[in-house]
Amino acid sequence: MGDSDSVDVVVVGCGPVGGVLAALLGGHGVRVLVVDPEHEPHPRPRAASLDAEVMRILGRVPGLADPDSWATTVRRSRVLAPDHRPLFTVDVPDGGETAPQPALIDQPALEVALRAGLSALPTVELRTGRSVVELEQGDDRVLVSLDDGTRVRAGWVVGCDGASSTVRRLLDVPYEGVSFPQPWLVVDATTDAEVPGPPTVSFVLDPRRPLVTMSRPGAYRWEWMLLPGEDPERVAGETTVRSLVGAWVDPDTVRVRRAAVFTFHARTAARWRRGRVLLAGDAAHSMPPFVGQGLGSGIRDAASLAWRLAQVARGLDGDELLDGYERERRPDVRATTLMALRAGRVVQSRSRFGSALLRAVLRTAGAVPGVETFVSRRAQRAQPARRLARPAAGSRPDAGRLLPDTRVRVRDGDVVRLDDLLADRWGVLGYGVDPRAHMDAAAREWAAARRAVVLTVAEPGRPATADAGCTVVEDLDGVLRAPRRPAATVVRPDRFLLGTFPVPLDGNVLHVRPAHRERGR
Repeated sequence: MGDSDSVDVVVVGCGPVGGVLAALLGGHGVRVLVVDPEHEPHPRPRAASLDAEVMRILGRVPGLADPDSWATTVRRSRVLAPDHRPLFTVDVPDGGETAPQPALIDQPALEVALRAGLSALPTVELRTGRSVVELEQGDDRVLVSLDDGTRVRAGWVVGCDGASSTVRRLLDVPYEGVSFPQPWLVVDATTDAEVPGPPTVSFVLDPRRPLVTMSRPGAYRWEWMLLPGEDPERVAGETTVRSLVGAWVDPDTVRVRRAAVFTFHARTAARWRRGRVLLAGDAAHSMPPFVGQGLGSGIRDAASLAWRLAQVARGLDGDELLDGYERERRPDVRATTLMALRAGRVVQSRSRFGSALLRAVLRTAGAVPGVETFVSRRAQRAQPARRLARPAAGSRPDAGRLLPDTRVRVRDGDVVRLDDLLADRWGVLGYGVDPRAHMDAAAREWAAARRAVVLTVAEPGRPATADAGCTVVEDLDGVLRAPRRPAATVVRPDRFLLGTFPVPLDGNVLHVRPAHRERGR
């Protein structure tokens, strides 16, 4: 690309959020330029975990390497007493060919894998060592000026450039909220020694010094709260780090990759879109780390925004489709931030009485036969039931519900995940009927333009038939909630449901029309 080249989207920042967004857009054939001031990914670990829903999103990112190179499935969560004895333990069984599960990650390795995947996408260019210095918006484009004098014409710009976002500053959008003064020390270390137990996340209820620790093969992370009056520089020094680590492992058996003191924030940009420029990830919001959702929330942003931008860039929808992005994501971010603040009050408590009471409750619950197993099973079942607080589709039946990634059997007898069939496309699922035979002309045109995957869903043990060109799948787990009357469920590329509709399917109901235009457009 040279001076004044033209692309559909400029993504500013190639961390995990920008990398995922660019890859998803590239998978739709959108012309993307990714700009990042760093030539290489950040070398030190930062985010440490991702939940099952976010791992599911990453599973459909084009070109992303097998997660074994950057993620390890969490197999155990524990609450520990100050002497490290378990108070309550939840073990996650190895499900074999199951849907994605929560994972501990190596963020530098994830970023390397994302950049490698981008290089294989023909419509995506990654330009490193360059920064955005000016944005000039017009009616139908944004002129993006880089620090080397290059100018790029873009239909849209997305700032994925972190909490200190240059894009947000250029938009003059306030970053509202609070920053918390309480410092924490994070230590990441690798080891050649065997790490005991399965990959584990542990919360230590120690009022003397609250602690969160994580372990996986070859690596540890510890996060200690600093005490009043402690000098952050001294605490992060080799002597103190060695002493703290020594309470858990022989410090001579580990190599410290990072020892740093951090504080945390609960902030949200006043608006996530101004004209043709949008914000995602930490550029749009940041939250305390206590539920491990900071990076995950940013990746959810990317999944929610990518299909919308792709359809607008391809001329399938007007730009009002983008209004649904903030409308859906902001309430979810707000709820997650509140959950993190509540968890932080528990994790950071230095009340001896409160800590002793909580330890007693957990110890008693853990001693009751079957309680830990029950909690584990409930946690595994909870993820597919999630739904958006304010789906853009409004009150349509099932709108905003997350589609379960269930096991299905196809005609040749193979068993696959539903996500494997849908890839990163729209889906139309007919319950006991062939949706193609029950679409009006507008619905067929809508599905063809979006290359929608059309499936006929059969209940377990009940065969169904369909015309040629429509795949019949048997819902082996029986979780797709077939309605009582013949109907079709329309699934968005981000796996949330547009809604469930009676057949014949009317094309007029398939377009996403936000309930209102957001302010500041």
